[in-house]
Amino acid sequence: MACYGPPEMPVEGPLGHPEAAEILVQAVDAGTGAALSDAEVTVRYLVRSPITLDASSVERVTSLEPYEIRHVIQEDMLVVEMRVEASSYHRLDTVLAVPKGSTAGPLTMRLSRRLDLVARGDDPPPQPTVEPEPVGPVPGGGRGTLPDTNRGPDRAALIAGNRAFERGAWLEATEAYARMQLPDNPDSEYGREYQQALLRRGVAHMNRAEFGAALEVLESAASYGNPGFQTFLRLAAAQCAVGRTEEGRGTLAQLQRGLNRRTQNEQLLVGAMINYERGLCSHGEFDRSETTRERVRTGSAAIQELQSFVDFGERIDPVPAVVQSAIEDARGRIELIRRRMAGN
Repeated sequence: MACYGPPEMPVEGPLGHPEAAEILVQAVDAGTGAALSDAEVTVRYLVRSPITLDASSVERVTSLEPYEIRHVIQEDMLVVEMRVEASSYHRLDTVLAVPKGSTAGPLTMRLSRRLDLVARGDDPPPQPTVEPEPVGPVPGGGRGTLPDTNRGPDRAALIAGNRAFERGAWLEATEAYARMQLPDNPDSEYGREYQQALLRRGVAHMNRAEFGAALEVLESAASYGNPGFQTFLRLAAAQCAVGRTEEGRGTLAQLQRGLNRRTQNEQLLVGAMINYERGLCSHGEFDRSETTRERVRTGSAAIQELQSFVDFGERIDPVPAVVQSAIEDARGRIELIRRRMAGN
C-alpha cells in the first residue's frame, strides 16, 4: 500500500516492559471540516513497527466516531500504515506513529470529495461583491463574553486576504485567508465569498511556487459549495505541478464533459483554457524528463497540445483577453521547448 512520507524506522534496542500504544483517527470533509456525507468509512491498516507484531485490519465503521488502533508493544514506537476510504471521497493514505504508553489523537484525516461527484456543469449566478465593515469587538465584551451572533460571520480575515491578493502580496494573502471563519451555510452570501477566497488562496500559493499547499487548498475549494470552472482549471494545474499528471488530466476531462451544458461563449472560453492547461501539464512533464526518449516524447506532446490551443484560441472572435495572454505564453513555451530539444 503506497503511503506518503514514511517516518524513519526506530532503531532496534533492548525490549522494555510491554505497554499499550493507541492511535485515534477521525475522518472529516476537507472542504468543510465537518463530518463526512457518507455514514460509513472503510479503514485499512497494517503495523510496520514493531516488525514482530504481525497485525493488520480491514473494517467498515461509522464515520461519525473516531477509529481506534491499540496494541500492546515492548518496543519504543508503534508505526502503522493506514488507508481511509469512503464512497464519495478520494481515499487517503498515511503513516502514523505513537510512542509506547501514549495515546495520539484524535488525529484528523481530511478526505477530499471525488471530482466526478462535485463538479457542476454550470457556474453559480454571479453575486455582487460587497465589502462590509469588519466586525468590531462586542461592546462591554471581555474574557468569557459570548459574541453577538446577530452580527453574522466575521469577514475581517476574508477582506484582508482579498486586499492583499489584489496588491499581489501573496504571502500576506495566504496568511489572511488561512484565518477565515468557516461558513455555516455554503449557499449563503458569505459561503460563496468563502469559496471564491479558497480559490484565491490556492492561486496565491501557486504564485509563490508552493504547489503542495496550493493543491490542498484547491482540493478543498473543489469540494466546497458550487465551484466554478476556474477552480477546476487551477486544481488541474496544481495536480500537474506536483507530478500528479494523470489526476490533472482527469480533472480537465471531467470539466470538458460538462461543456455542453454551458452557453456557446462559455464553451469557447472554457474549452480554450482546458487545452491550454493540457499543454502546460505536458510542458511540466518535459521539464521533469531525464532521458532523451522522455524529452522527445513529452516535448513533442507539449508542442502539439500548445499549438492546438493557439489554433483554437485564435479562432475565437473576439479573442478574450485571458485567452490572448495565454496564446502569447503558449507561443513562448513552444519556442523554448524547441530550443531545448535541439540542445540550445
